[in-house]
Amino acid sequence: MNTLRDDLAAYLDALPVVDCHAHTRLRREYVEQGPRSLFQMTAYFDREVAAIAAAMPEALPPAGSSDQQRWERLRAILKRARNESYWRHNLVVYRDLFGMEGEELGDDNWEALNARIKAQTADPDWYHHVIVERSHVRTQVKNIPWFQDWEPEYFTAILRMEPALELYRPEPRQQLEGFLGREIRCVRELREALAELVQRYRARGAVGIKLAHAYRRTLQSEPVPEVAAALIFDRALRGEKLPWSDAKRLEDYIIFFLCGLCTDTGLIFDIHTGVQGNGCWIPDSNPLLLLNLIRDFPRTRFNLYHAGYPWSREIGTMAKHFSNVWLNMAWMYVISMEASRQALDEWIDLVPGYRLLGFGSDVNMPEFVYGHLVMARSCLADVLAKKVERDFLSREAAEDLGRMLLYDNAAELYGVN
Repeated sequence: MNTLRDDLAAYLDALPVVDCHAHTRLRREYVEQGPRSLFQMTAYFDREVAAIAAAMPEALPPAGSSDQQRWERLRAILKRARNESYWRHNLVVYRDLFGMEGEELGDDNWEALNARIKAQTADPDWYHHVIVERSHVRTQVKNIPWFQDWEPEYFTAILRMEPALELYRPEPRQQLEGFLGREIRCVRELREALAELVQRYRARGAVGIKLAHAYRRTLQSEPVPEVAAALIFDRALRGEKLPWSDAKRLEDYIIFFLCGLCTDTGLIFDIHTGVQGNGCWIPDSNPLLLLNLIRDFPRTRFNLYHAGYPWSREIGTMAKHFSNVWLNMAWMYVISMEASRQALDEWIDLVPGYRLLGFGSDVNMPEFVYGHLVMARSCLADVLAKKVERDFLSREAAEDLGRMLLYDNAAELYGVN
């Protein structure tokens, strides 16, 4: 007999999905780059491989290594780190999509798995099969770097804007000037150029902008008068190397300008918060550092990524008190399934359901979109069943919420048909 949790899991498995944060390769790139092997079919576990290999260099395969040598080195790393969600994400993909036998990857099954991966990823229809037929993904909200394109059949565009913060440097400024066919000779022309760039992408279907500046600086920013920003930018245009204190003030000025631009155009402002990459300064990404922006731009819709982890309770409180904040679970389930359950458990009690975005793959290959989605649906089924059984949520409300988190909320926010 099926349990409530089983019934909810089956319901979630059948729903369409909007992937609310993607870096997935374009289909044409995936096909052009040819079949993958087991040792290319990895995602975030590569970060652990890099970290462990720094401590044990013998774990890195030398150039020209055979698959056997690559396996032996991977096996050594797995002995140290196969407990992590990052690795379990891989196992979901290996089992579900490539038919890996057994619970773990080992000496007895890696060669057969490697052969199946090479065969299946050589099929030009494999990409579409995984994204559309297996995952039920209707669109992926993809981060688009400046001057690049996307495939509307699979993606909805969000324009990455970190280069905008560094227009005091000649290289990004000259690239933008070349793309737009105009010079940037003062702060006013800087604003005009950024507005034109954003409008060009908006006219082609982009629905928002994205900043991930917390990887290199603090999320904290303060309003800067235009006169002060103009003086700093003029010094940069004259070739002066700006001290960080001045560069940050100019960046802060641009951040506030971008918030206002989103208000004026109706674009969504996506911001990376929480968990960082290897070696990044974790406190820089604390979502509480964004409170003054969120307060000062009440008509800008802020989409805050990665559950703010490890500040998931704090970011939930932010969304409780600010109706212009959406909470995005991108990346979270492969970081920690248990932390994901805890965040969702509290948010469902705190935040109106329409501002919760339940899935964002944050991976670069279609297979790992699928694997991440399997983990997401499992966590959602756990939490929703618990809410019905213990916390007075009706089954009808739980099913409605499941569809909202996986599809409806993102479709409304991003204007997805």
